[in-house]
Amino acid sequence: MLNEPIKILLVEDDLFYEDYLSEILLGEAKGSYELSHVVRVQEGIKYIEKDKVDVILLDMNLPDGNGLDTICEVQRQAPSTPIIVLTEYDDNELASQALQSGAQDYLVKDHIDRSTLERSIRYAIERNRLIEQLEQSKRLERHLAYHDALTKLPNRHLFHDRLQQALAQSQRSGKLTALLFLDLDGFKRINDTLGHGIGDKLLKSVAKRLKISVRQVDTIARFGGDEFTIVLLEINDAQDAKKVARKILKVISRPYKIDDHELFVTASIGISIYPGDGADIENLIRKADIAMYRAKGQGKDNYQLYNLSMDAKFSERLTLENSLRKAVENNELVAYYQPQVDLRTGRITGVEALVRWQHPKLGLVPPDNFIPLAEETGVILEIDEWMMKTACQQIKSWEKEGIANIRVAVNLSTRQFRQKNLTETVAQILKDSAVQPENLCLEITENEVMQNIETTVEILQALKKMGVFLSLDDFGTGYSSLSYLKRFPIDILKVDRAFVNGIPSDRDDTAISTAIVVLAHSMELKVIAEGVEESEQVAFLQSLQCDEIQGFYFSRPLEGEKITEMLKSKKQLFLADSFHK
Repeated sequence: MLNEPIKILLVEDDLFYEDYLSEILLGEAKGSYELSHVVRVQEGIKYIEKDKVDVILLDMNLPDGNGLDTICEVQRQAPSTPIIVLTEYDDNELASQALQSGAQDYLVKDHIDRSTLERSIRYAIERNRLIEQLEQSKRLERHLAYHDALTKLPNRHLFHDRLQQALAQSQRSGKLTALLFLDLDGFKRINDTLGHGIGDKLLKSVAKRLKISVRQVDTIARFGGDEFTIVLLEINDAQDAKKVARKILKVISRPYKIDDHELFVTASIGISIYPGDGADIENLIRKADIAMYRAKGQGKDNYQLYNLSMDAKFSERLTLENSLRKAVENNELVAYYQPQVDLRTGRITGVEALVRWQHPKLGLVPPDNFIPLAEETGVILEIDEWMMKTACQQIKSWEKEGIANIRVAVNLSTRQFRQKNLTETVAQILKDSAVQPENLCLEITENEVMQNIETTVEILQALKKMGVFLSLDDFGTGYSSLSYLKRFPIDILKVDRAFVNGIPSDRDDTAISTAIVVLAHSMELKVIAEGVEESEQVAFLQSLQCDEIQGFYFSRPLEGEKITEMLKSKKQLFLADSFHK
């Protein structure tokens, strides 16, 4: 409202008092206020139906009013407009009731002068603005807790809830519920060749197409990565589910125009039916997942209904699990490193260590294909420890080659973070490698730290006392509370790629990224934005004074030899002059 008059609606039947308020508001403060006047509650309601006002001055004793109920009646019509109550009586109890009913302030007519009224108006508007911001923040927090940050679809938590409701509804109606488990074919290839930015945009486009492929009563959720689930309510038979699956496959396979690329992607869908394939959520998901893998094995771009013969998949899974258990022992794991670049100097200040599995028969297995299995089986503990040892050995190797002060970040799994001997393990690795603690950064995800807050604080404090850097990854995608965040002795906040992807064009992503940077700096934390793919993102992040970036814009993850060559060459990020404005 800069340079614009504050629009005030006075609902008052005393014309003398209307003249008085006009004089004190419009007399000396010319141009600051615009006063409109009605004499009845219903006239006021009709007025605000047509015209927006910034504040309402409401007499409590109007002929067609009903005391405190009048406040509620006006507020229903203009819920976001602050109301200041005017009354003849100085009654503390009535004032309290008026505020509880939704008024922002309570003024006694005989005690009103220009400064009192102006202060009340401005405070009411400001308080109302802060309340709206708080409510909006709470709505956003609730939304983020149950929706995927990238696609805005229901996430796994909300999907489980919706599926449970669907099963209960099927029990009552006697009809069937179908679960479709969808996985994109060849999505990893697109991510690897064109970058995560293009991949994320593709996922958003797929989500939009899925929405128009089903009924409003059905549920589409992002299960994780490039996996989606669809719950079909109250179908008559399996043919209904097949019909929807065919429609989805047709819609998904149409070409996508993303940036300068025309992309083609297909999907594989597995279908399980309630109650025939299972009476609980876990069985339905498991069997739909099995059917989806069978669809992939049949040449992709098709769907399969679950049947008992598909359980052979579990023997294959067991084989992979056994191979994974031997991966560390057989030296099959490989560390890759992705640079983190200072936005002020363009220099590499750190790297994130990422694990890959060089399987003797399957070739290079990406983490998305084995990390979930490793976490489920507990092998992740060995992998995490191997990664910390390898990272520290690499730091020491660089120091011997004259490459100093490069921070290496290692991701800690939830299982590893909750191990009672974590601090002893880290201390022993640092001692054995003779590496300075500040060169090692341990990354923990937001969801990890929000489990058992008191224990989390103790673990983080113990690690911090050792001197290692601590980074909070995926910030903004989970359930963090600011009151908890300030208790964590962390050094770095990482802005998740789901928010970075949309900047600066997406208003929500831009607002969230800006808020995270401002919040982090107010707490004297460093900010690293990950998933940076485009020069426009770099420019915007630099304008926010984001500290560092990580992503394909500068470099994809590299093996040890190649990242060493890059560090020796002192490769820098070119910062255009426009970035410094």
